[in-house]
Amino acid sequence: MRMKTLALPLLLWATLAVPLRGADNLRLNPRLNYSSDSQDGPLITGDHMDDGAMQGQPNYVIFYGEG
Repeated sequence: MRMKTLALPLLLWATLAVPLRGADNLRLNPRLNYSSDSQDGPLITGDHMDDGAMQGQPNYVIFYGEG
């Protein structure tokens, strides 16, 4: 019984997490000029940048790295 109790929320979480996509091949803009307040274009570019954006909803960017 305990296994079924844990399996249902896990299965629900897994099915909801599958459609979530993120951007790939992220690159910083090499033409950024930190000494001026000019418009140098987008800070970050990459592939599939608009796939996860939803109109009227907050969109979060999470950076994670290990050294």
